[in-house]
Amino acid sequence: MSYIASLLIKNKHTVKLYDRFLKGYLLDNRNSVDKDMKSEILRFKPDIIGFSTISPVIYDTVECVKYIRGFFNGIIIAGGHHATAMPELTLKRISGLDFVVTGEAEYTTLSLANGNKPSNIPGLFSRYTDASTFLNSRIKNLDELPFPEYEIFDMEYYSQSNRSTLRGFYLRTACVISSRGCPNNCKFCTESLSFGKGVRFHSADYITDNIEKLIIDYKVEGIYFHDNNFLSSHSHAEDICKKIINRNLHKKIKWVIQAGTPTVNNDILRLLSEAGCVKIEFGMESIKDSDLKSMNKNATVDSNENALTLCRKYKIRVHSYFMTGFEGEKISDLNNTLTWIKKFKPHTFSLHPLKIYPGTALYEMSGSKFFENNTWNRNNIEKYFKKEIYSSINKKQKIRWYEEIYKPFNNKYHKMALLKTNTLTTLFKMAWVKYLLKK
Repeated sequence: MSYIASLLIKNKHTVKLYDRFLKGYLLDNRNSVDKDMKSEILRFKPDIIGFSTISPVIYDTVECVKYIRGFFNGIIIAGGHHATAMPELTLKRISGLDFVVTGEAEYTTLSLANGNKPSNIPGLFSRYTDASTFLNSRIKNLDELPFPEYEIFDMEYYSQSNRSTLRGFYLRTACVISSRGCPNNCKFCTESLSFGKGVRFHSADYITDNIEKLIIDYKVEGIYFHDNNFLSSHSHAEDICKKIINRNLHKKIKWVIQAGTPTVNNDILRLLSEAGCVKIEFGMESIKDSDLKSMNKNATVDSNENALTLCRKYKIRVHSYFMTGFEGEKISDLNNTLTWIKKFKPHTFSLHPLKIYPGTALYEMSGSKFFENNTWNRNNIEKYFKKEIYSSINKKQKIRWYEEIYKPFNNKYHKMALLKTNTLTTLFKMAWVKYLLKK
């Protein structure tokens, strides 16, 4: 959204973001958010309203568009993963929409805002678009884009000191992305759908200039790279590391990346450590090779364990992502995962249920056609994403395990990680903000 905004502003358009997620946190209830949103729309008087869609909350888009159509006659569009995965169905189920923007939306949105003929705009899907001749909207040279327009967000809120963005490091933070796409093709992942196959990169100068701007404008102390796999190209990663070091940025910030475990080796980890990278997040997913193979993961249990050992050598912390809900899963599999965590000691970890998103290979394999066959209301959507179709554990067993085994283990583990990561001064500051100031 910040890239779309920056390109529109560069081309003399006026942009405003209404952040329903943040407003939902700040205001009492949905009705309050809707009324506040209406007031903002009437005050701003936009020509076009755009929605960013994701499948787990697509019901909110459905309800919002219907609500806004009660007082707004301009163009309404929807983009993001869900709309990209099923553009025709999104237009059918959300009758108040005029268009769907698929894939990368920067130039598509700009063309529409400039008044170009919709049928000539790549990436724009209407009710009359022929899917067989549909043109995509991938951006070849990412450096053509102006820096992200962070000002559309409430940056005082999003950049405030927190321990979530950098997984335990209590710092003022911001996020950047140095590449789009992923070289892998995991069955559960939506990355290839949104960005297409292959990986494209911003230059190292573009990224380090952006980081310097964030340090100056928002006094950030930590950067989170949202690249799906920061190490998909070692030469690209090396260029960024060297630029960070040459500009002395490694003395001003700490930073965290996501990567695949087969991509790490001694040389790249040594350079990452020198450049200020303090943590790598790995999608390890499972401690069983059969699970990894079933999801088309380009990794093995051995590569996961080796990555942990190498990162420890260079004092780079590790966050391990794991999934639950694999085919035939038993309680013993969940317990074995916790035993593995105790043995190999990633600095932090998280367990996430396997979700089946439209547009992924896993959605096609499941054969449920849930979104095609069901109304997109809150009850249906939430029930769908809570359901685990492959696990052999019943719902009551899973809840009991979570409450009695996982939750106490997770709380204790991450409290210890917090103590090991931050100084006493920082810990006192965290306690002050959390408890004393709130009182």
